[in-house]
Amino acid sequence: MADARSPVYEEALLQELAYAIAHIAHAEQHLLEIDSQIAEPSLSTYIDRLRMGRKTLGEVLFGLVGVMKGGEGAESRTAAESFWCTVKHLSMAVVHCDECAEKVIRRLSEKLSTGDAVSAKSLLEDLSKIYSVRRDAFKMLIDILKGGDLKDLQVESARCREDLCVE
Repeated sequence: MADARSPVYEEALLQELAYAIAHIAHAEQHLLEIDSQIAEPSLSTYIDRLRMGRKTLGEVLFGLVGVMKGGEGAESRTAAESFWCTVKHLSMAVVHCDECAEKVIRRLSEKLSTGDAVSAKSLLEDLSKIYSVRRDAFKMLIDILKGGDLKDLQVESARCREDLCVE
């Protein structure tokens, strides 16, 4: 059994935090879609609570990998601010790849059940491509998080500073 200091435990924790961030961001996206379609938007409280939860998980994640946020009003942004958007979008991309794979698998099953081998072969090739992109995106995400190159990095700007809720 892996203990709290083992590399397996650490990588598993990074992976689970990345998934949690992605799923919370995905839930936010769905609520935003719903809210944008109703006459009187009313889901902003839930959306903001989810965003704040994502912020909290981001702080935990970046604390684990040793990336710290800067001081208030700092001219330069820390790596946490600079890479937040990348981490969020890569983790969401993995979830979206999973959803794409599920849809292709459903179509693949349908084609196989009707004996349409040509379409099934094409869908199987598509599924392999989706899995390849998913593996690459997830590996890149974990490599970014595990790489020590993020520590103490300062850059000039960060698009998603507000998203990370750095105050």
